[in-house]
Amino acid sequence: MQIGNPIGLYALLSLIPFIILYLIKPKPIEKIIPSLMFLIKNKKDASRNSFFKKLLRNLVFLMQLIALLLVALTLSYPYLVTSTPITSQNTVIIIDGSASTQTTAQGATRFQRSIDIARNSLEGRISIIAAYNTPEVMLEHGSRTQALVILSALEPKDTESSLISAIYEAESLLDEKQGRIIIISDFISADINEILKLRAIIASKGIDMEFISVFSPAENIGFVNLNIDSQKTLAHIKNFNDQNAEITALLMKESEVIARQTREIPPRATEIFQFETLPGLSTIKISPDDNFPLDDIVYISSPDKKSAEVLLVTNSRSSSLKSALEASEEIDLRVAEPPVVRGIQSAEIIILHKIDPSLILPGTIEEIASEVSRGSTLIITAQEETPDLGINWLLPVEITEMRNNTWACAKVINRFTREFQNNPCFASLSKYFAAALKNSTVSFINADDSSPLLAMSSRGHGSVIYYGIMDDHSDFKTQISYPIFWNELIMSLVNMSEISDYNFRIGEVPNINKVGTYSRDGKTIAVNLLSESESDVVTTKIGEIPPEEFLAANGTEMVKIELIFYFIIAAIALMFLEILYLKSRGDL
Repeated sequence: MQIGNPIGLYALLSLIPFIILYLIKPKPIEKIIPSLMFLIKNKKDASRNSFFKKLLRNLVFLMQLIALLLVALTLSYPYLVTSTPITSQNTVIIIDGSASTQTTAQGATRFQRSIDIARNSLEGRISIIAAYNTPEVMLEHGSRTQALVILSALEPKDTESSLISAIYEAESLLDEKQGRIIIISDFISADINEILKLRAIIASKGIDMEFISVFSPAENIGFVNLNIDSQKTLAHIKNFNDQNAEITALLMKESEVIARQTREIPPRATEIFQFETLPGLSTIKISPDDNFPLDDIVYISSPDKKSAEVLLVTNSRSSSLKSALEASEEIDLRVAEPPVVRGIQSAEIIILHKIDPSLILPGTIEEIASEVSRGSTLIITAQEETPDLGINWLLPVEITEMRNNTWACAKVINRFTREFQNNPCFASLSKYFAAALKNSTVSFINADDSSPLLAMSSRGHGSVIYYGIMDDHSDFKTQISYPIFWNELIMSLVNMSEISDYNFRIGEVPNINKVGTYSRDGKTIAVNLLSESESDVVTTKIGEIPPEEFLAANGTEMVKIELIFYFIIAAIALMFLEILYLKSRGDL
């Protein structure tokens, strides 16, 4: 014990008068005892109890002496200097709450084991970080009681984890305070080298880091990818085990099995299962069950199938455009041959293609323009006779002259031009019209001289599109992307959502961290895990960490413990004991 204020020791002088008072003996009082027998009996009792009475009287003296001594010592500010582990002051616990921690083994999940371990690691001021795809601070410098409440309510999410980000967050919470960081994880997707580098940097700041693995042996076969279009769904299923596995995949609509496929998958291999894409909601499940049920099912959402009503106005008996439109199951195609053009009023999209100018009846173009103003879309495909059709007033571009040899290059990448993303200049043209955009017109595909080859403008409640790639003077019609382009262009014009707008991976939709189906923006979307790293619950990277790195440094530092409070409490306790004793003796 050390003294913080030596002058305060002068208070011990108060013990001198206290002791003197006890040494002064009171003057004896003489009394006449009438009974000899009573006197003899009293002497016998007194001699028998004299030892205990003296002891008890001395006990009162000792209690008063010690109490006075403690009170006097408080004025000298006594304290103790002792060594204590630096890790006991502040503890930051990082709990991996990713999808993989839902792996079951021996009746419990890895996450449940993490919570149990965390409950036994609560020392000092406690902070808790849940390592989801974005770390979340659940408790900051709280008490053990607060930490237990947080741990009881903590749940895993169906997301990936980011231990690196969580470690940076833990370091900022300590804010140069000494303490320790405990990472509880299965370490299946961790960047071990990066974590060890961080550990060395953080250790230089007096912060220790411990690794606690909750990995346990497991078996898993699960979905790792989905390719969905309006017609078919390709489900990628991987066997993460080290032995062959026979699995059955079931396509289900509500509780009804629509299709099933059984196949044997080699170890660590991926097989693709193809199913029809059903309208609305459906699921694909695999069996038998394994230790990680989260990736044994995928949810699929598809808009109800709808056909776009397209009227192709042409004098050509056969054409590449007609064949491309007929090939699409999403297009309800009708063909009208001038001079008689029927069905304009009921068409969502009207396409003028390879028309004989001499067969256009007066008023036909005006009737089409009226339907466009009311909400239809008109597509005008370029042909050598375009200037003779009498539709220049309706075109979104101003045609000037015919030119030779150019490339068609996509300038804007969207739904119907994304096929050209990796090859923007996708087609060569031997002839084309030089043209300029009219007001409020947008161009998506241009020629080498910037002449628009695909341009759009609004007209009333509808739209007019100029398509300047003439099939007779281009190689585009022979490409695989030709029918895809026309299908996607038509679908985008009738505002039919892409199936990709209905299906997402976990983490792609804000505020959704569980797989399943959800209502968003008037439609039902499906969210799936589809993460090969999270599904690989069979292997762990924890073996890459040297065994000595698992141990905490457990450094110590000298801590001053103030004793004033304890001295005062002890003095008060002695005073209460003295009062109780005197009362029991009958002196009070």
